[in-house]
Parts: sequence; structure tokens; C-alpha cells
Amino acid sequence: MLTPRENYLAVINHEAADYVPNIATDAAMVGGALETFENGPLGGGYDDFGLKWLCTASANGQAVPDPECHPVPDILEWKKYLKFPDLDKYDWEGMASAQLNGVDRSQKVVIYGTWNSIFLRFSHMLGFEDALCAMYEEPEACYDMMSAITDYKCRLVDYIYKYFKPDIITNYDDVCTERGPFMSPETYRKLIKPMHKRFNDAVKSYGILPSQHCCGKCEELIPDFIDEGAVCWEAAQPTNDIEKILDTYGDRFVVVGGYDTNGTPGQENATDDIIKAEVKRMMDAYASKGSFIPMGFLLSSDPDPMAFVKNMLRIAGYVEELKNNYNYKK
Repeated sequence: MLTPRENYLAVINHEAADYVPNIATDAAMVGGALETFENGPLGGGYDDFGLKWLCTASANGQAVPDPECHPVPDILEWKKYLKFPDLDKYDWEGMASAQLNGVDRSQKVVIYGTWNSIFLRFSHMLGFEDALCAMYEEPEACYDMMSAITDYKCRLVDYIYKYFKPDIITNYDDVCTERGPFMSPETYRKLIKPMHKRFNDAVKSYGILPSQHCCGKCEELIPDFIDEGAVCWEAAQPTNDIEKILDTYGDRFVVVGGYDTNGTPGQENATDDIIKAEVKRMMDAYASKGSFIPMGFLLSSDPDPMAFVKNMLRIAGYVEELKNNYNYKK
């Protein structure tokens, strides 16, 4: 019998597994919201790039960039304005000790999430609309700025490896809406894909598995995620044709997600009956295909990361009831 950690990694590596992994119980997720140098203090404020974050009702209490704060006001002058956090000044030992406290690495996969990755940090610094316009009007300057952000992110990987030694690093870079990418696929491939590949190469150089996070409808970019070296995609939403993706790429790529976070099942007031029905739909549709790890969350008006975790655990409880019903043997 495989341990939860061994079972999770077996699915990621397309090997025989005993059951469907349950990310909320089989993995320890660190980094993410606790990267205050990237996200600002909990509840809002300035991050170490000089960007101000606001907690708003429209974002269900989660912090979003202040639309009036543009630390880089001119893409052609980005070198003048773009400042990076001093990664040496943080108490990495203390952060790792606190976040990994009580984690049994023999039983759990450790997943480090690095938020606000290349495109997101780029768009945050210029302002979203101006960033998209700049990608069309000044692609060379955008490429250079994104390359500098990628350099910083690769330095961040050095610290993550040294102090956290995770099994997986998830690159959070949302480039899509619920209807499709923010930019043309060609623009993505010209400006963003090379950066994601370089970041993933840095992750793999330490023997860590790279994972790509992208909300929204990004099914046309899945071949690019694979080319970039990502072993899986998280958090897949059913606005995508997940069954087709698994049928087409499941022999070399793992889908993490499947829960309808944008629909009624993802609302903060979703009842247990609604959640249970959605978990059953998700598992029946995707789990039998293998190369799938269920993941879901509810929208939350509470900025406390533990509120998000508690909501994930509500979903995970029903996943736990069903996880042995699907054949993951190879």
C-alpha cells in the first residue's frame, strides 16, 4: 500500500496508484498568500514591489491590486521604475519552519505556490489595461521587462529549494478569463511562454516538479504548458473540456481541479448537498480516466487563508468518500 505522498507522486508521474489523490489531505501547500513580499500584508497594504493591495467586496474579501497604483507608469521606462524585493532580508528559516510545522514529509507531498508570476506581476505593475495595450504596442519592451521578472522568479526558486525543499512548485500565472486567454495565443507564445519555460527549467534543475496554475478557459494553451515543462495544470475549471484534455494529453500531463468553482457549487453559501453532488459529478466525469487529481474551493469573503483551507476541506471530505471507487492502476 502506497503512502499518500507516494500515491500522489505516482499519479503525477503516470505510474500505478492505489486510489485517487486528495490534494487537500495528501499535500501540504505552502508559500502562496504567506509570501507577503509578493502579496502585501494580510488584509491589504503594500508589497515589496511598491504595489498597493486592497481587500474589496467585489473580490470576496481577497486582496487585489489598487487600480490607482501603477508602480511602472511607462513600459518604455520600466528599468527606471521596476524594483524587486531583497530576498536576502527575509527570515526564510523561520518562514519554512512555521509553514512546515507538523508536516510529515513521509506522508505528504509538499507543494510551494509562488503567486503573482511573470504575466501577473507584469500586469500588476503597469495596470491591467495598460499592460495588455503595451503587449500589442511595445512587445520588445514587454519581453525585456518580463525577462527581468523571470530572473527574479528564478532567484526565488533558489531560496524555495534551500529552505522548503518542496516536491512541487506551482507557478501561479492566470492568463485567461472564463472565455479564453487575455491575449492571442500567438502573443502568449511570443512573450510569456519563453518565460514560463525558463522558470520551469530552474525548478527542474533542483529535481522539483513544475506545476502550472491557470484559472479560466486555457485549453488551447495546454500543449504550450506541456512544452514549457509543466507536469500538471491546476486549478482546472469545467469551462474547459476536461474530458477531452485527459483523453488527448493524459498520458503525459495531469489535470488538477475539476470542481465548478465559478458556478453555484463554488459559492460561499453552497450547501452540503450541492457540494456533494458536484464532487460526484467531477469524480465520475474525470477520475476514471486517470491523470486527474480532484481539487475545488469555495469563494470566500474572509481574507484569512485558513478560511480558504476550511472551504477546501469541506469539498475534500466528499472526495475522500469516493476516492477508492476509480481504478488508477496502470
